[in-house]
Amino acid sequence: MSKEAIITLNPKQLLFHQTVTSNQADFFKDSKAYQGGFRATFQGGRGSGKSRTLIHLLAESAFQLPRAKAGLAGLTFRQVQDIILSQSSAVFEEHGLTEYNSKTGVGQYVINRRPPDHWRSALNTVRTYDNCLVFANGYTVQFISADRPETIRGANFDQLYIDESATIKEDFYNRVLRPTVRANKSIYKDPRPGRKGLNHPLHWLIADFTSVPTTPQGNWVFKTEELQKEKPERYYFQQATAYDNLDFLPGSFIDDQRESCGDELTFNMEILNQRLSKIANGFYHSLDANRHTYSQGFGYQYDDEKRLYVSERTDYDTNKALDSSWDFNAEFTSMLVGQEAHAEYRFIDVLFVKTATETLVEKLATEFVAKYKDHKKKVLHVYGDNGANKKDPGRTRTYFQIIKDTLKKAGWTIVDQVQTSYPPYPIRYRIINTLLQETNKRLPVIRINETTCKALLIALQSAPVDGSTYEKIKKSESNKKLPQEYATHLTDCFDYLLFKKFGQYVTSGHGRSGGIVVR
Repeated sequence: MSKEAIITLNPKQLLFHQTVTSNQADFFKDSKAYQGGFRATFQGGRGSGKSRTLIHLLAESAFQLPRAKAGLAGLTFRQVQDIILSQSSAVFEEHGLTEYNSKTGVGQYVINRRPPDHWRSALNTVRTYDNCLVFANGYTVQFISADRPETIRGANFDQLYIDESATIKEDFYNRVLRPTVRANKSIYKDPRPGRKGLNHPLHWLIADFTSVPTTPQGNWVFKTEELQKEKPERYYFQQATAYDNLDFLPGSFIDDQRESCGDELTFNMEILNQRLSKIANGFYHSLDANRHTYSQGFGYQYDDEKRLYVSERTDYDTNKALDSSWDFNAEFTSMLVGQEAHAEYRFIDVLFVKTATETLVEKLATEFVAKYKDHKKKVLHVYGDNGANKKDPGRTRTYFQIIKDTLKKAGWTIVDQVQTSYPPYPIRYRIINTLLQETNKRLPVIRINETTCKALLIALQSAPVDGSTYEKIKKSESNKKLPQEYATHLTDCFDYLLFKKFGQYVTSGHGRSGGIVVR
């Protein structure tokens, strides 16, 4: 493999790279070598260079650890595949590495296909090469994900890299991913003076790369930061923003991103990498971001010609009717999409609009039609704010009439589930939280797609409650600095649907019913 390289890194990328490659996590005690590997987290905003840093480490490991096998993990296989296919070639070229061309016989790596027979293989071989990055010296990166259990089963790795680790549940990391790093003890030696008998600094490395968590369940990634304070020789945590990477970004990047984010909170989180705070006691106090979410949402079909997996969502049934719940506002109109799935009730999607040349309602209905055009059973149950059944002055149709007309033109059958009235918030508070407690076996458990419904999760966890009246506090809806998808609009959609669909089955008493008593 060629070592001709012109590598460009910003100061934060270089610091992370040097810290990882020169770590001294393994040590001698009483003349005995203790091997444990290094643990590093790169937590950065959009444009900070996280993905490039990850791929640079893969290239460095390919040179340093021939025949080793690394795992590259993510929430979905699609996510893992995209990071390699979209960015790896440019970074690898900086290391003098090019993709193998079977016609010319030139190149040092292949992606998602069997390598040439004369290349070396990993010490721990792989069963199939259609989910791998393989180098000529046998260094192999196997793509693994939470939504494809077969990519992890029986895995035995020399290294582990995780993309967007904040989207992965801590239990999945501890129980499934972390134990995979155990291969080839004592084979890869530390070449540095005075380190004879110790592990190579890149062997047994676990490195994760992530944006700022948008839900509390992702805050486990900050444990590396705390562990670094106790054991700096074994743990390293680094933060970065796009400002650290300006030399490699378009000159207008920050201004462009500020404009595209559209609001202060999103810009602060996505670009400035500021952490999202969570209220201590909220309206949805029984919501558990770990228990009430799911991530398995894609099925994959391998495309031999493209040498990649084509994905499609599998978390809902296209042959069954869909539910929708709507909330209306002069500057923000939103909806949730849900469906029953055996013992679960799943919220599968969030859609909203903020601007439109026509009415916001018509635009949102049109966007739903476009997004679900391939849904086979075009039956939609409509829940939502009953106030939208009233006509505005000068308007000939109500909001729900606009929705029905738009969808019927696209071939959908509408089932009107809008109640004439809804109970006050204290009753909603009791019923919704009883549902979330999952104590009533007659009811399905509530599950929320943590990827497509991220805005709903943030809104639910950020919705405050008046401790004396149990009213939902809705001041966020008038906060112009807050993205309205994170205000309480979507939480009302959540309430409308769950109350109408399941409220009659939730008892309000004490004892075995699991009902919540409002004091």
